[in-house]
Amino acid sequence: MAQLTEQQAHFVHHFVSMGCTPTEAARAAGYGSPGQEAYRLMRKAHVIEAIRREQDRLINTDGVRIAYKTLVEVMQDRGAAASARVSASRTVWEAARLFSKDAGHRDDKPLQDMSAEELADQIKKFDQALVQMTGTGAVN
Repeated sequence: MAQLTEQQAHFVHHFVSMGCTPTEAARAAGYGSPGQEAYRLMRKAHVIEAIRREQDRLINTDGVRIAYKTLVEVMQDRGAAASARVSASRTVWEAARLFSKDAGHRDDKPLQDMSAEELADQIKKFDQALVQMTGTGAVN
């Protein structure tokens, strides 16, 4: 597949990272006829592939951080509905693989049914997973 030119790379950056329309991205990248160039660029396989790669990269970096931060904010918001706080907590626990959806595992025991010892164990697992996630840069 063809390599992106510097100008095409700027187009991809403005289109994906800056939220520009194709025409705005072409203009920001310095193309003389941005409308025509945007049309042409959006039909080039290597440009489309670069756009997809950049979108995937952003989702797997910034998207994860934003999602995690949002979940933490919901969990800590005393004014949020209890169901929203529980849902956010459950999502974080599942993402940390502390609760399994497999029928063969009993890690999905409802919190209210756990003993103090089981809750302490789950909290310990969650803390370890959080440290691991933070260490990989997955969360800030």
